[in-house]
Amino acid sequence: GLDCSPHRDMISYYTFQHILRLYCFVLFMLCLLMYYNTKDEDDAEDFLPTGHAYQWTSRVKKRLIAHELQDENLNVPVLFYFSYFSKLQNRLDDCETAPSIFDINFSNTYWQLVNIQSPQIFIFSSFLDTRPLSRINVNQYSGPAIRILAMVKGDLEMISEIPLICKVWTGQTVSSAQVTCCAGSKSVLDLSTNPTAQLRFSPTQPVRVEVQSADLLWYKEWGWNSPDRLQAYLLSCPAADLGRRKTKDPGLPNFVLPAGQRALAIVQDTCERPSNLLLLNEPEKERSEGLAVCLKGLSFPDKDISRDLAEWIEIQFALGVSRIVLYILDVHWRTRLVIKEYSRLYQQKLQVIPISLPGNLPNTPKLRQHFFKMKVNQKRQNEVLAYNDCLMRNINKAKYVALLDLDEVIVPTEEVYDSYCFQNFYFFTKQEGSVSTYFSNANRTRSGTSGEFMKCLHAVEQVRTVHNHLPIHCFSDEESDNCSVEIVDPSLGKLHHYRETCVGILNQKCEELQGNQIQDSLLLRFHPQVQQNLDSSKILEKYLI
Repeated sequence: GLDCSPHRDMISYYTFQHILRLYCFVLFMLCLLMYYNTKDEDDAEDFLPTGHAYQWTSRVKKRLIAHELQDENLNVPVLFYFSYFSKLQNRLDDCETAPSIFDINFSNTYWQLVNIQSPQIFIFSSFLDTRPLSRINVNQYSGPAIRILAMVKGDLEMISEIPLICKVWTGQTVSSAQVTCCAGSKSVLDLSTNPTAQLRFSPTQPVRVEVQSADLLWYKEWGWNSPDRLQAYLLSCPAADLGRRKTKDPGLPNFVLPAGQRALAIVQDTCERPSNLLLLNEPEKERSEGLAVCLKGLSFPDKDISRDLAEWIEIQFALGVSRIVLYILDVHWRTRLVIKEYSRLYQQKLQVIPISLPGNLPNTPKLRQHFFKMKVNQKRQNEVLAYNDCLMRNINKAKYVALLDLDEVIVPTEEVYDSYCFQNFYFFTKQEGSVSTYFSNANRTRSGTSGEFMKCLHAVEQVRTVHNHLPIHCFSDEESDNCSVEIVDPSLGKLHHYRETCVGILNQKCEELQGNQIQDSLLLRFHPQVQQNLDSSKILEKYLI
């Protein structure tokens, strides 16, 4: 008979190899599991409470739960709180300890109410501003600052007079010196007058700095600023020496903070128990030279804008945009699915931020939509907060920021101004039977509209606050907050505005504009690339009938 022993030996050898690989894989997974269940230096305590609800939950799963909660609550320091839960829950000193995230006085899901009688202050987000030109007041404080975006209802003059304090917590120690607070004390460490102060950070030991300015994100001369109307503000606290400087040159505000999240609360008394707790968003370590585009809060509860939105996103990226930030109030279910798919497709290049209206403003989708139609100026006053939130989110992530609507496209240029503003040219849509909003019409109005109809690219390093159409406060002028604006020649770039008709304020002039059009196929050269990306992603195929 045949001798099969060599074959048996070979089979045994391959079986042994498979078993060895399986053993190595299992060993690797066990090591990985042990690593994630080991207490890190960055995590002072477990990621979730050790109460009954979580006592059988593995550390890995707790981490996943914490990160899911953080993704769902972008402006709440969820990871900070869960990292230091044990320390926080065992401390009853109201003067020092950060509040539980479950003690936050939430308002309309995404806003937090400051514990103050008048005016009413609803805070949305906070940011560490480390831009080289950062300052708070002209000829007073220059350097890193904490910026808080808020909607305020009350006397416009009062917001600049009431004493407000930023309390900041972090989980790492920067230096051995300690800032103390006594119960009932009104004293505040003023870093603007004590720039060499050395501070200690911990989850139970806050640093307190005064709110030194409150910038109204709206010109008073425009009106619509009665005390009973919610107005957008940028609150600023000095942040000098909140971290260790990268350089010994005291003229440079760049500095380094230890790893980990930081939390911030706004209070009126230095030792009161806060009713709010915001995540202190920090800029990227490395500066980017790209262009970011911000799309204001989308409110389309009944209308499916999936195709227009997908095409608009692809056009922006085809034009060289490096990052898009979308703000969402409420959209059609199909549009929501398309946004989710694009978030997966572009991940780091596309950020989606849910938002609502603050205070007593309506937030059911259809009533809110009707409110926007009836109260146009109030709609604009709410939009301006999201625009400034987007500006702050792109510190070190982009060189320029453009604030656009879904029916607008602009092309960047390279010069040195605070903002580059593009004249508005209408492309009247839609052609009968056409699918595309942006590529169906190559005719535009011969003359453009400037002034309040322009849209701009804002230099992130130089602009402090923005309005829908123009910058409001800038850093570039050392003697004032004035901004320099360059109106770009239409031969270098234009704002393409795709609408069926003119905006209401131009109704009387619209017939003249519609009757005087010329061909402009500038955007059409990007159509093949946009269509190829739409086809290859297959996102619209999945959700559009």
